[in-house]
Amino acid sequence: MAAGLMFGPEKVVVASEMAPVVIRVADSGLMPNTRLNVEPMIRKWLRMHRDHPVHLVFPAGRYDFWPHHRDEALFAPSVAFNLTGMKNVTVTGAGTAFVFHGRMMPFRIDHATDIRLEGFSIDWDRPFVSQGQIVSITDDYVDMSIDSRAYPYEIVGDSIFFLGEGWRSPITKNYNNLYDKDRKEIVYQTRDNPLGDLPGAPATKLDGDLVRFHFRPKVKPEVGTFVALYHGAYITDGILVINSERVEIVDVTIYHTLSCGVSGYRSTDISLKNVQIIANEAKGRVFSVIADATHFNGCKGTIVMDGVTMTGAGDDFTNVHGMYAPVDSVTGDRSVMVKPNARYIGFDEGEIAWVVDTLTMQPKDSIRVVGQATVWHAGKVVGYRVTFDRPHRGAVSAGDLLENADRNPDVFVRNCRVLKRHRARGILVTTAGKVVIEHNYFNTAGAAILIEGDTDLWYESGGVRDVLISNNVFENCYTSGNNIIDSPWGWGEGVITITPSIRPDRPDFPTFHRNIRIMENTFRHYDHAILYARSVSGLVFAKNRLLRTFDYEPFYRPVGIYLDGCKAVTLADNEADDDFLGKSIHFEHMPKREITQRGQRVFK
Repeated sequence: MAAGLMFGPEKVVVASEMAPVVIRVADSGLMPNTRLNVEPMIRKWLRMHRDHPVHLVFPAGRYDFWPHHRDEALFAPSVAFNLTGMKNVTVTGAGTAFVFHGRMMPFRIDHATDIRLEGFSIDWDRPFVSQGQIVSITDDYVDMSIDSRAYPYEIVGDSIFFLGEGWRSPITKNYNNLYDKDRKEIVYQTRDNPLGDLPGAPATKLDGDLVRFHFRPKVKPEVGTFVALYHGAYITDGILVINSERVEIVDVTIYHTLSCGVSGYRSTDISLKNVQIIANEAKGRVFSVIADATHFNGCKGTIVMDGVTMTGAGDDFTNVHGMYAPVDSVTGDRSVMVKPNARYIGFDEGEIAWVVDTLTMQPKDSIRVVGQATVWHAGKVVGYRVTFDRPHRGAVSAGDLLENADRNPDVFVRNCRVLKRHRARGILVTTAGKVVIEHNYFNTAGAAILIEGDTDLWYESGGVRDVLISNNVFENCYTSGNNIIDSPWGWGEGVITITPSIRPDRPDFPTFHRNIRIMENTFRHYDHAILYARSVSGLVFAKNRLLRTFDYEPFYRPVGIYLDGCKAVTLADNEADDDFLGKSIHFEHMPKREITQRGQRVFK
């Protein structure tokens, strides 16, 4: 019998049309607040009903999940709710707490359809981040209070190791961040590893829960500053949506996951409503998830975020993008080989590939894909052979990029709170679909909004074509910009940053992004650096209100709007306080006639 089909005497009934099997877990003997492992029972139920619609109903209370591998170090992380291949599944809680232990993925939604998650929280008893608080700091050492019950550790020789449930780890070197003692926000003008060589510093146990780290700190934050100490990166996502359609996440709180909170890959129509990805303040934490709060790669349809709040994340609020595939070689008149990439989204049969010139980032051609094959050598993926429906006649060359034209979702971000209480930036978006960012509150450490397009590091595509940023409040954003302590990653060039990899070198250089309208927003700002825009045609900055604040000292370049290689720029009907700092314009690689000003001439 085909999966998902029931054959009767007169018709075929598709599983998604059948009434769901309702499993009320309390009626089935699975009781909350026992601290027992419920993972085996959940796994059994989902396997039993894999070909049927299912509604799992959890009452209020706590449910604990442990890995089902005997030696999890030898396996991929365990999955608590594995919804692979399922259709029409709902998991409903009543303020229910799902608490995880060790290396686990809470939800895997893989080749699934019509999934709804609602009314619960996700957390770890022992997170993969530890937390300290600075008690004393000198030129030679930092004394830190670390709660050994919440964050167990041991010092062997002069090396500190943190202990978890099935793991033991030093302080990793990817990034560790400072949060101020009162507002729990990223400390002004700090980014990654601001203390310096803390991960490699010799450690000494002092009285009680005090640990002395022997090194020369780069900065001396005030006593009481919190330090988030990471023990890994990109271990496994919290809610992974992969090759799936129509996924709704409603009224869910995520306190911790081992990578992104919610991640979508090659999926269609994902929505988050009233989702909180936040630090668990009841446990005294300043951190939440290890990586991005949300991340979407190679999706299509619509991505909706409405009423989402984020604090404590180890990376951006969201990142929506496609992936460029670098062409390694031409293997025939209808095929090419592209380089391997762990985040490669590829092409389904019939999808269109845009051929992009690396030097100009401009599309050279579009061509339909009829097949692709993974190429292996000595047990490793060495590339992907992509085959087209017609000869490409030299339009594709080694060094070009292929971009999937069909995987450019529409993105709607509304009524969200993007706060300074997390690392890096706010909204990152590169999609040729429609983008609307409206009625949000931004108070970020890095850029509030970053529109990029990357051909030299992550290969995240592509050029935007229709972006509206309206009726938002940007308050004291960009307090950890680029003109500060050394860091491997930049956090933007202004409150709104548009920086594709391409760098124009003459006025007639073609633009990469198009039609970005920034309208009717309120900027409450302490510095200059409101907008940095490179390679945009059809840029509008209009009817915005610019208000001066005095909460931080200005530190960055004294330019309000920085334009590089842009065309058809309109600045119209903006209003600014008399003492607002960012009222100047700098432009290069473009003639002044490309800038049109109407109404009050705020910018000079």
